[in-house]
Amino acid sequence: MLPKKNRIVKDADFGTICRYGRSFSLGKLVLKVKENNLGFVRLGVSVGLKFSLKAVTRNRIKRELRAFFFRELEKIKGGQDFIVIVNKGWNEKTDPILELKQILIKNLLFKE
Repeated sequence: MLPKKNRIVKDADFGTICRYGRSFSLGKLVLKVKENNLGFVRLGVSVGLKFSLKAVTRNRIKRELRAFFFRELEKIKGGQDFIVIVNKGWNEKTDPILELKQILIKNLLFKE
């Protein structure tokens, strides 16, 4: 489970990152990134009702994305706030983790 210090939970933080952060996308996945002055990585995940009306499906995607960040926390460039947005039209055959990792590597936010 992602530690409390690595979570974004306040609406004000979500709004600031969405408004002023850089945006990267691949397929139906959007990653918003903004530098923070905290020195560690924070993550927020947004999966809306338009993605799926079933809460089970939305929560599964959120759990998978949070688990990826927890496993790879040391490899992700520090001092950043991330918001992962999963858009409508997601195909069950695509892997959200693979797409997220590709976005991070492509934009030099992932240390290999």
